[in-house]
Formats: sequence, C-alpha cells, structure tokens
Amino acid sequence: FGNHFYLPADFETIKWYGRGPGESYSDRFTSAFVGEYKGKIIDQYYPYVRPQESGNKIDVRYGEILRNDGTGFRIEMTDAPLNINAILYSIDQLFPGMEKTQTHSGELEPDKFVHLDIDLVQYGIGGINSWGALPLEKYRLPYQSYNYSYRIIPIAE
Repeated sequence: FGNHFYLPADFETIKWYGRGPGESYSDRFTSAFVGEYKGKIIDQYYPYVRPQESGNKIDVRYGEILRNDGTGFRIEMTDAPLNINAILYSIDQLFPGMEKTQTHSGELEPDKFVHLDIDLVQYGIGGINSWGALPLEKYRLPYQSYNYSYRIIPIAE
C-alpha cells in the first residue's frame, strides 16, 4: 500500500535512515540493521536470475533522492516508518505477467525514469518452502482501509 512515482533519470543517489545496506522486506529483515546508508540508484536492484521486485528498504525514517549536484528532495515519515524503493526498472519490466517467460535480469535495460515507491507497508515475500507458499499471515495485507502520510521537502545545494 503506497505511492509510485516516475522521476527524471538524473536522480542518481539514494540516502536513507532505516534498514540496510541491502534490501529488506517485512518478512526478510533480520540481517538488515537500522542505520544511515547511501548508494547509487543503479545499484539498488539485485539481479536475481529472473527479473523481480528488488531493492526495497523498510523501517525508513527519512530518505533522500539526489542528483549529482546535491539537489533533490527528502522524504520524512510522519506517524510510522516507511518502505522506500528507488530503481531503474518499471513494474512491467520486472513482472511481465503470469506466464513466466525465459527472461533474465541481465537482459533488462534501464527505463528512462527512476521508479520510486513510498509505501506504508508491503505484502511479505514468503518463500518458506522454496517460493511456493504464501507469506505467513502476519505479513499479508488484509482487506481494510489503510492511510498514512509523509513529507516531501526540497533540497537545494
């Protein structure tokens, strides 16, 4: 549950205070420790054999999306920590449909946009039995009303 933004490709860096330095998810975070991290957006996607969701960060208190000149914007939580993800691939590139094709991450071409997700929560990844089972009940999103807020603050260097 969240927002998806298309950003110009000149945003190149992500900084965040949350779990890192790699990706983390609601049911995959025990090796991701809360701290301040920074990385290139091009490096946030992990090239799994088959293209798929990658690069999410949970428990984010604030994040910054920056250009090389230091300009950009800051995302701040208001009531609850956020999930933030910034990658160079669209949802359609990562999930072309229910019919699995023989695509591989090495075949992906970066999109003309940076894809930024600012989410309250994500459905868990699951994988308890080699990726066939649903996530545990506590990591699913029940049908209900959700709401959240955050601040977006410009950064000018």
